[in-house]
Amino acid sequence: MDENAFPINAMSPSPGMREFTATHADGDVIVVRMTQAGEVPTLHALTVLEIGPSVASLETMHGVYKHNPECLWTILRRPASGEPDRLAGYFGFLHLNAAGLAALEARTLSGREPDLALIAAAGERPAALYVWAGIARKVRVLAEMLVAQALGAERYGGLPVYATAGTLGGLKWLNHLGEADRGPAENALGNVFRVDLTRAVAQRRASNSGA
Repeated sequence: MDENAFPINAMSPSPGMREFTATHADGDVIVVRMTQAGEVPTLHALTVLEIGPSVASLETMHGVYKHNPECLWTILRRPASGEPDRLAGYFGFLHLNAAGLAALEARTLSGREPDLALIAAAGERPAALYVWAGIARKVRVLAEMLVAQALGAERYGGLPVYATAGTLGGLKWLNHLGEADRGPAENALGNVFRVDLTRAVAQRRASNSGA
């Protein structure tokens, strides 16, 4: 992904918007914050570029965001040189309510056209999180940790997290995150994975501290 290929003039946060930050090994600061409405078209264009055209439409992405803005989290790279922030990716989640989780388990949940009736409204504790999209090349480890902090343990702690491997890169990521929770038969593209995001972050912290 060329971080300079997307407009960044809309990437400045609104006053008072909370940011979650960590310093990358190269000295840049990685920032995760809730997506702003004006950024949705840019994130959708990035999704098409990185994942392909068979993704949810921009209209659908806007609808999910309007229903629950906590579904989208922008990832920025803040250069140590003092240059403007650059878009590094984003995480998209479907905050499934009980009916949404049942639909996922029945394999009737559509990621391309999710029914908003299956998604918890803003401020509600969902029954599960479904990773709708995750683009964070070269910053994924820090971004995972920061988005877990951003979501917060009070509302989201202990929730099951699910994802579908749509690319080989995504499959590799899910194999790492969910290896303790799945059997070998599930390690394939297109299958739904259950991961423990909190434990995965803790394992990576422990691994990094022991290195």
